[in-house]
Amino acid sequence: MGRRFLRWLGGAVAAIAAAVGLLLAVARLHDGPLGPFSGGDFRSGSEAAVPSDWSFASAARTFELELPPGAGRSITAGFAVLDGKLYVPSLFARQKRWPSLVLADPRVRIRLEGKIYALRAARVEDPGTLQRVGPLIQERYGEHGVFGDRDWVFALTPR
Repeated sequence: MGRRFLRWLGGAVAAIAAAVGLLLAVARLHDGPLGPFSGGDFRSGSEAAVPSDWSFASAARTFELELPPGAGRSITAGFAVLDGKLYVPSLFARQKRWPSLVLADPRVRIRLEGKIYALRAARVEDPGTLQRVGPLIQERYGEHGVFGDRDWVFALTPR
């Protein structure tokens, strides 16, 4: 009886692992992220001129962030708007892949309300800016709002 149960349990774990693997593979082929899973490059949406003031975007909770060209990857990202500029936090940045991709090649695109904007991402290291944007991120997402070595913030600007 014990061996039979262990075989059944092993089979169940293998089936779940295969299903998760298939879901991740399908998500990478998807037009943008698929819920919490990374997706592929954007294939839909219309290119739009980058606005000088992003305050209108504050009504949205997240946007889709396409990583540098050739990465074939996009994520759903939270953001904050400070003085009309966009900022994207990355908690535990060194443990994620996307921040290092953006440091290597800062060209990104975001998709917000069906419009695609070509931008450049730069890590924010200015303590004054981090002190100001941190509370906005905390207010929007309940995060701690203190950024530095562990948690990074990227400013998105026109290319």
